[in-house]
Amino acid sequence: MNKKNDAHVIINGKNYNIAGYENVEYLHQIADYINKKHAEIKSQNGNNIINDSERNILIMINIADDYLKLREREEETFSGFGDHQKEISGLKRDLANLQARLENAEQENKLLRADNLDLQKNIVRLETELRRN
Repeated sequence: MNKKNDAHVIINGKNYNIAGYENVEYLHQIADYINKKHAEIKSQNGNNIINDSERNILIMINIADDYLKLREREEETFSGFGDHQKEISGLKRDLANLQARLENAEQENKLLRADNLDLQKNIVRLETELRRN
């Protein structure tokens, strides 16, 4: 099992100790992300006075919005991936069929070359016989 890591972080100017099974750098990234969202909300509201509770709700809404958009993008990516997999499977079948047709054509070409060689030998034999007569 992974070791639990503790990280000292500052979120919105306040000190917190957070813990998780992710590495410490990742825990700091989480705090940085929250601070970025906090700064965005603060800059969007300018001098409008909102209390900490309202600000936290707006931050949660923004984070949830980011999360849901990423999840939707992931679903679109994977649904497109399934379509591409089907297309690749179809192309593989087509390739296998074309390879089989090529092998058959090569085999037929080989037989026709052998027939052609036999016919050329026969022509030479007949021309030789004609000259003798």
